[in-house]
Amino acid sequence: MKETMNQATVVMAKCRRSNQPYGIRMEKKRDGVWYCTWAFKLSERAAANEGYGGTLVSGRVDLDAEYPGCPYCGAMGWFSCGSCGKLTCNSGETHVTCSWCNMSGECSAAESFDLKGDGY
Repeated sequence: MKETMNQATVVMAKCRRSNQPYGIRMEKKRDGVWYCTWAFKLSERAAANEGYGGTLVSGRVDLDAEYPGCPYCGAMGWFSCGSCGKLTCNSGETHVTCSWCNMSGECSAAESFDLKGDGY
C-alpha cells in the first residue's frame, strides 16, 4: 500500500518576551489535523528568502507531543492576533498583547484557524 505524504509548512511567530521572530513547522497528518511539530529561531529576512507563506493552514491545530515550544522563552502555546492575524507565543495568559502590532485584548480558545504560512 502506498503511504500518503503529510503536508507541511512554516508559520512565523514572535516571542512575547524577546520580541524575536521564529518559525513554527506545522504538519497536516492523516487525521486531518495540523500539528505544531517544531519551532526554531528564524529571522524575518531568512523567512522571506526561504519563501515561507505559500500554504494556508486551515482547520484544527494541535501541539505534537514532541513540540519544543518557543525557542526563546519556552512557551508551549501561541495565539493568533484578532487585529493583524499573526502569531505570538503564549503560556496560557488570557490577557495578551500581540508582538507584531501591539494590540491588546482577551484571548479565548478556538477550535479551528485560518493561518497563512507567512506573517513577517
